[in-house]
Amino acid sequence: MLCQTVFRFALLLLLQAECSHAFLPLPTLTTKQHHPSAEGSSLQAKLSDRDEEALSRARNDARTDIRNLLTQRSIQSFLFLCTSVRDPHSVKWIEEFLDAHNQLNFHGTGAAYLEAFGGTWDAPLLAMMEKPKDVVVVSAKRSGKGHKGWSKNNPYLEDRYVEFNIDIDPVSLTSRILSVREQIANEWVADLDVLAEANDSILDSYFKLAKEERSKRESTDQETDSPKVSAIAFERTAVNILENNINFQSGSTASSPFRKGNFDLLYNLCTQASIHRLLREYREDGGSGSGQEANAISFAWLREFYISRVEEYFDGNQRYGRADDFIEQVLLSSPSVVYTDSGKTGLADPMGLAEAIISKRREVVDEWKVLMTNVPQDHADGIRRNLLNKQMEAWGSGPSLGEGFQ
Repeated sequence: MLCQTVFRFALLLLLQAECSHAFLPLPTLTTKQHHPSAEGSSLQAKLSDRDEEALSRARNDARTDIRNLLTQRSIQSFLFLCTSVRDPHSVKWIEEFLDAHNQLNFHGTGAAYLEAFGGTWDAPLLAMMEKPKDVVVVSAKRSGKGHKGWSKNNPYLEDRYVEFNIDIDPVSLTSRILSVREQIANEWVADLDVLAEANDSILDSYFKLAKEERSKRESTDQETDSPKVSAIAFERTAVNILENNINFQSGSTASSPFRKGNFDLLYNLCTQASIHRLLREYREDGGSGSGQEANAISFAWLREFYISRVEEYFDGNQRYGRADDFIEQVLLSSPSVVYTDSGKTGLADPMGLAEAIISKRREVVDEWKVLMTNVPQDHADGIRRNLLNKQMEAWGSGPSLGEGFQ
């Protein structure tokens, strides 16, 4: 580890000497200017900016909340189960209620309907149970041209249809989704351990591959002035564990239908949440002297790197392995000169930032395991109580659960 630190420090000094004038300064953020004499307007503007910042922070927290992802994946898994038992009517009703279609084909985090319902994990489910019972009328062809062996060309045969009703009970749908949610939460407690194992092996794999690459260059007497950069920064251990771990093999345990996809999205969201927390710490902690300057440099570089790639790696429909792809891009990035808003110049260390993200990701995993363990209790303390009240009202059994215990 000492050799690795010395090697990295020497590399940073060399690049700083050679590249200090090869980079343009990063653009600075501009804020709205107010007239200095308008004290009331200035105060109002400060409050408005503070409220806007708080709202933005709340949205970011909701966007990277594992409980919101759990609700999203529970609904998607339930839709898959409905399709498997030939119940497309419930699927259609739920998608129309959420105003979200083709959910079975969506592999990503941060479904738009979560924010539309308020950004909390239980908001869509609470709204669903408040909907009245519904009836879906289905028409099926009973006889006619080309049906049940009848001739397609017979002009005397008329199409005949039969209609029947499909009952939709939103309270029942909500209860069944909650059961799926508890099962997935229980799986994620174990899957987060797998995620932590994959996370902890990244740096070891990176240094191992770097050492092997250096040995290859030395054995072939390759010029050191133009080193060949490896296209792979580390071995994808998450993918290997995902494919080889017995918990993911079909037939070994009764897993939810999208467990592999859930694991990949869990890995992706954990990476994004770690980046958000790290950026917040760099901006708010500040430090003093050289520490403050280093935080400002790290914040500027990571923020620019993340914002320019957030749609590619985190937002919308994604392919598998995007979390590892992002970390790999950070590790393969060269140190670069960054200009801070205060006019200071510093050299950003992408490898050090990758280490910080990996370390922060382990903290997130530990917190999320506690949240997933508490899911059944969260249901019992909140939404299941409301659910039981709804069921008692439907049965006409008197006062609600809350009124009966007062």
